[in-house]
Amino acid sequence: MEKKRSLGVNFIFNMMRTMMGVIIPLITFPYSSRVLGPEALGKVDYAQANMTYFTLLQAFGIGGYAIREGARIRDDRKKMDEFASDMLSINLMTSALAYVLFFAALAIPKLAGYRTLMLLFSTTIILSAIGVEWLFTIYEEYQYITIRSFVMQIVSVVLLFTCVKSEEDYMIYALTLVISSVGSNVMNFIRARKYVKFKLRISKKLRIHLKPMSYIFLLDVASAVYLVMDRSMLGYITGDDTEVGLYAAAIKIASVLTSFFSALYAVIRPRVAYMMERDEEQAENLNDLTARLILLFNIPMAIGMFCLSRQVLHLFAGSKYLGVTSTMQVLMLNVIVATFNSFLINQLFIIHRKDRWASMGVVIGAVTNVCLNALTIPVYGKFGAAASTVAAELAIFIYASIKAWHMYPITKLGWQLGQSLIACIPIVCCYNWCAHSQYSDLLTIALTVSIGAIGYFAIMILFRNRLVIDGIEKIKERFSRTPV
Repeated sequence: MEKKRSLGVNFIFNMMRTMMGVIIPLITFPYSSRVLGPEALGKVDYAQANMTYFTLLQAFGIGGYAIREGARIRDDRKKMDEFASDMLSINLMTSALAYVLFFAALAIPKLAGYRTLMLLFSTTIILSAIGVEWLFTIYEEYQYITIRSFVMQIVSVVLLFTCVKSEEDYMIYALTLVISSVGSNVMNFIRARKYVKFKLRISKKLRIHLKPMSYIFLLDVASAVYLVMDRSMLGYITGDDTEVGLYAAAIKIASVLTSFFSALYAVIRPRVAYMMERDEEQAENLNDLTARLILLFNIPMAIGMFCLSRQVLHLFAGSKYLGVTSTMQVLMLNVIVATFNSFLINQLFIIHRKDRWASMGVVIGAVTNVCLNALTIPVYGKFGAAASTVAAELAIFIYASIKAWHMYPITKLGWQLGQSLIACIPIVCCYNWCAHSQYSDLLTIALTVSIGAIGYFAIMILFRNRLVIDGIEKIKERFSRTPV
């Protein structure tokens, strides 16, 4: 039987991986944004955004479905062999279909200037299929995932700094993105044999997976519509790569914040699915812990970045990107709602097999986003795209919180929400003091983050916030057991 791994250890490894995903862009983005400029950066981002639709078809909801169902049977090797073989067989078929539609799409005149870039990004289709990332999540192999990601990140960074020297090198920049994303997937396929034995097959038995997969696929497609469609529509409507490049810079910085919460979901979700079959009460406790951790961190992070948007853009992207400051501030509001929506949709609904609710919620958001994009982008450009994204997330939140009421009523978080908002006062005050004193960007960011964080957690301690107090007690206990 597979040894049960510590959630704490899993979270540490996954947080290390997430931190690399934060630190590496902090190192590379200032360089790439200045060397490539908004136009070349926008060209790459537009091609990557359009490629997302084909990678979604390749994925076909297999990752989410495989993690949910595989985590329940991972202790049974025979069942896992059959299940993993089914997943890979279906994934290879969806990959073939994705390539057929991809090559047909290359004939669209609007994409003529992006064909070479899209061909490069198309390698992610087959590499994602054979990467079987879901298998390592099922078995909570976060140490392997972390080390592998670190190696690929280093390779991509070295390639970026040694080969990308001007705007004409945007193809090499795109290659670094591919290497960073799926460069190690061949190694994944080889290592997967440690856990399962794959047998490719085409049979009627595969049909039993298709219906539940289709709901998760619909969820993924709808999610992509409101996560990627803003960039696609912005580029299509404005026809301006620079506008897309500016918007991409704001999105990239916002994604740094959401990546912290992705690490949390990645660790807890397979454990919740595992416990649902064995100890439902513990599974529900994990859900409550997830929601409270999100609220503890997403409020101060979003408010802090809202205040520091101009300084962060200037420091990490350059003066050419300051025109996107207000857009980035709008996206910070989105961080608060989007991170909680991920909990409701991807953890509560999917784990409880409420696939229809999850799909409907994201469809509502997608329709809202597309309609508002069509109205706002022609008038407000990138700011309209950001505002539409926030409105879409709010629409999802309203629907999902109503549907989730009997599983997890969000009103139970009301007091903690109030605590977090009040505790953010030192963050705002410290920023205003630094701005008034006209400190440098770096000093303003450093003081706002450090003093603001100390003030935030000090107030949460005064409120006797359970998570903060428990965290302090665990730290004390850990140090008390450390030999002198």
